[in-house]
Amino acid sequence: MVGRGALTKPWIFQEFRDDAVWEPDMNERITVYRTLACYMKDHFGDDDMGRKKSWNFLPWHFQFLSRYMPLPENEYGSLSLESPLIQNRILRPTDISPLESLLSHRSEDTHMLIAAALWESESNADAVTKLNTLAESHQFRDIQTNASGKDTDDAEETTELANIPKNSKGRWNQRRGRNPKPKRSPEEIVAVRAERAAKKLALENSTNA
Repeated sequence: MVGRGALTKPWIFQEFRDDAVWEPDMNERITVYRTLACYMKDHFGDDDMGRKKSWNFLPWHFQFLSRYMPLPENEYGSLSLESPLIQNRILRPTDISPLESLLSHRSEDTHMLIAAALWESESNADAVTKLNTLAESHQFRDIQTNASGKDTDDAEETTELANIPKNSKGRWNQRRGRNPKPKRSPEEIVAVRAERAAKKLALENSTNA
């Protein structure tokens, strides 16, 4: 479960280490995200080939990073005692800044743009500037306009979180649809155990001979 939490808030391990909750603002989160991009540059290389390899991972991570929403203790502490927050759908506030709208957007096209801005940034401050510019751009507004409705997003998320296979055919349904073997009767169970005991005894005798 910690691993799943780290996909959305990678600083969860820092919270464990410091034994304190950290609720980073947008600039601090961008610094964390750019650090991830820099790690990929170091690993795959800061060139076209390195970028191509990194693009298998960096935009994908924003499927999870975009879900982050701070849950202050003074607001959600009592609610968490009633039932685990993971079981509650907490709606994101609508009065958020353009930059927060960008970072929390669920479109893959948006994730590609964020990844590109982080990759091309020369510093953390440059990353913040680039993402602020992107948040105010017509390109992002067009993505917002063309994005599917909230109902569709919720349905897709429900399907994803439920781990429902995308393909209705194949081994999954074959395994779930196969008929289980009939249960053994008490007499059959006794006979099977006796047979196994006899085989075990014969093996021990042959070993000691």
